[in-house]
Amino acid sequence: MFFNKKIMQEMFGNELSLAAVGEIDAVEFLTAIKTVHFIMQNIVAEKMLNIVEVEQVEKEASAFDDYDRENGYEDEDEQPEENQWKVCGEIVDRVVKIAIRLLKNSYSQCMKENIVTLLDYLKFELDTINENQ
Repeated sequence: MFFNKKIMQEMFGNELSLAAVGEIDAVEFLTAIKTVHFIMQNIVAEKMLNIVEVEQVEKEASAFDDYDRENGYEDEDEQPEENQWKVCGEIVDRVVKIAIRLLKNSYSQCMKENIVTLLDYLKFELDTINENQ
């Protein structure tokens, strides 16, 4: 609950104290938090996961899959699918590092930038990386 209050406080430009945020009507509070969640999940996360276009590889079923599984011949190097939010966190770390290097921004400047703008810039850089060579 503390982090939700901090998010609300940030949304109001730190003009409200945590106590004042705690007195906000519950419906307004939940609506604001759900809006932040929607933006993160449906806009920012989607943009992050589409920075690099990766062709999905489908695994075809084989007549011997059950036999392999029973006898321990299953591929051990197959990794379970990674958590989407973990991947997004790693992308944010890399975007910040790239923004610091390419845009000559400080860490605090990067934290104030619009994440969608930074992601668009990163996608542009990745798409055009081979044009100058």
